[in-house]
Amino acid sequence: MDERIDVLDEAGGRTGEVVWKSEAHRLGLWHGCFHCWICAPATGTGGPFLLAQRRAAEKDTWPGYLDVTAAGHLATGEEPLDGLREVEEELGLPVHPDRLVPLGTRRVELEIPGGLDREFHHVFLLLEDTPPRDLRLQREEVEAVLRIDLDDAEILWSAGSAPAREYPAGAPFDTRIVPEDFVPYEDDYLRQVSLAARQTLAGNRPEKIF
Repeated sequence: MDERIDVLDEAGGRTGEVVWKSEAHRLGLWHGCFHCWICAPATGTGGPFLLAQRRAAEKDTWPGYLDVTAAGHLATGEEPLDGLREVEEELGLPVHPDRLVPLGTRRVELEIPGGLDREFHHVFLLLEDTPPRDLRLQREEVEAVLRIDLDDAEILWSAGSAPAREYPAGAPFDTRIVPEDFVPYEDDYLRQVSLAARQTLAGNRPEKIF
């Protein structure tokens, strides 16, 4: 879905210009996004884990790739926390802003078909124990969610692969994931978030990591 968004400068400040999202991607204009990773504590069936989403096949960018649990562009005039609506829209989870743990802001540039995606990602962590099978996925945005144990998330890039449990619209199944399954960010995004999640689960508030 196309929408009107604020153009940002290279430091993340608003320039005053407003464009369609598709135009920002085509022209390589900086803009803002909300990212929320969901982490859950250990259960009777495994250790603490992160949830990743498999992007829907109909998405304009990175269809079918793995990415942050819930995310979205910030519309014109919105602040980072306004993006929290994405968690309810994509996963069916209403969340109060006080539950979010801020992890900082990433500055990302990715080549995409027909353009350049330049984004500031405002990254948050959410501790949530709703079983993945009970999430209500927004099918046009999210094909499935995947449970990845923190131990495996931390070593995926060095190990080359890791086990995961995938929860699509139908029955869940066990699978293996590789780094190439993820949107190709240059930093080790999954590992950094998993380390912050481990601190949070231990009762510590992690320092901003981006």
